[in-house]
Amino acid sequence: DNKSTMLNNCESEDKYADISDAKKRKQLEYHWPDLTANVGDIKKQQGFWGYEFNKHGTCSIDLYNQDAYFDLAIKLKNKFDLLTALRNHGIIPGDVRTVKNVENAIKAVTTEVPNLNCIGDSGQTMELLEIGICFDRDATQVIACRRRWKSHPNKNKRVTLP
Repeated sequence: DNKSTMLNNCESEDKYADISDAKKRKQLEYHWPDLTANVGDIKKQQGFWGYEFNKHGTCSIDLYNQDAYFDLAIKLKNKFDLLTALRNHGIIPGDVRTVKNVENAIKAVTTEVPNLNCIGDSGQTMELLEIGICFDRDATQVIACRRRWKSHPNKNKRVTLP
């Protein structure tokens, strides 16, 4: 029962298979890159996509096979242009804002508060690492994230966009 928590690490016999289709790889490299990988580092990219699929994609494998999962990920990413949402709220790379400022900018386009994952010393300004948007199992509706990341319980905590 993964209904009371985020859909993560579901038990499944289906596991990630390396993407051999060059066109699909190019799409993913553009839309969902591993920002820690060098351009063209296919092995590291495959590891990143495999991690994401095994963690999240396996929870809806009966609805979306691996190809459909990645197509859906790209579609959802394009539906919510988070960088533009942040920019429209005056939040640009290098700025220091509060957690609440960032949450409100994302909520303006998704209708729900996102999960924000930050890194750094909790006593200092933290760096925004990841924005998580939660969806229902069918990925048709944004829902409230049931489990909040704990890197910033204080809404007035200062964060910077890299």
